[in-house]
Amino acid sequence: MTYPVFKDIDAPARDTETSAEEIARRAEAIVNPASGLANDYLNLFNEIVMLIEQLPAMPELIEDILTWRPVTYQAYFAKSILPGSVSALEAYAKLDLSFRRDFETVVADLDRRAVGSVVAIRRQYKKQCDTASPAMIEICERAGSALREVLSTASDLVNHGRRIERESEQERADRLIYGTLRRVG
Repeated sequence: MTYPVFKDIDAPARDTETSAEEIARRAEAIVNPASGLANDYLNLFNEIVMLIEQLPAMPELIEDILTWRPVTYQAYFAKSILPGSVSALEAYAKLDLSFRRDFETVVADLDRRAVGSVVAIRRQYKKQCDTASPAMIEICERAGSALREVLSTASDLVNHGRRIERESEQERADRLIYGTLRRVG
């Protein structure tokens, strides 16, 4: 695995043109080799989560939330100006169909939850025109939590190429306690 090399900002500027090799390296860097997916796509969902969670304290975010719309992976990278957007699309087209279906199922769940959250926020806002009411705070907290849950699964798929089974806090406590007792006894 290669890691990005950071340029010294104090170093004298060399050539202002970016070499084709450097562009190709950047392009390859956005696609995770473990999955064939680009993490940048999840920023679409990270953004709406952040907006929703901050809404009660920042009422100026309401318009951004109300105009948010889901975008498919392909449409996201087709419009992207990132170096590597073409590589992201090419890698996506080559994904194992079963894995791609799993990813698209998780994204569909994210889309459904995000759109449902926006609808609930819109309804509450039309009812009270107050982004800091107790009802709005509750909606935003629940929406943020529900979105983060599925976003975690999407991140696992992008970063690891598979779903990571997450144990509950109780399961973890049981494993730690009973694992410790077995070793002692």
